[in-house]
Amino acid sequence: KLWDSMTGSLLFTWRGHTDDINARDFSPDGTGVVTASDDETARVWNAENGTLLLVLEVHNSAVLGCAFSPDGKRIVTADGKARVFNAETGERQLIIEGEHTDELSCCCFSHDGKYILTSSKDKTTRLWNATDGTLIK
Repeated sequence: KLWDSMTGSLLFTWRGHTDDINARDFSPDGTGVVTASDDETARVWNAENGTLLLVLEVHNSAVLGCAFSPDGKRIVTADGKARVFNAETGERQLIIEGEHTDELSCCCFSHDGKYILTSSKDKTTRLWNATDGTLIK
């Protein structure tokens, strides 16, 4: 649901996921929203009218995290792996995997968009290069 922060009134309700929504993020310009769900998808919505723009369906388990890059051009999602998508086309650009021993619980881009931070249910956090997916720390 999207609420008007000034009046508290309901603007509209997004419909499309078939299971619980675990995470959400506004695009930097405020015109888009990405949501992550137990239905194994992430979805991109128009924040101004609620229209569904993209369904990112290449996940193998519940999607627990999602975030836009600072420039709004990419989206990172977290399930068993971190996946980076083109925010406009939905094309998968990168898969990050291999260092965590349990599913990822959240993810985000650094403020300059150069890095991706992932956290896992294995109680670790990892820092990755956002361009090629190499492990930094």
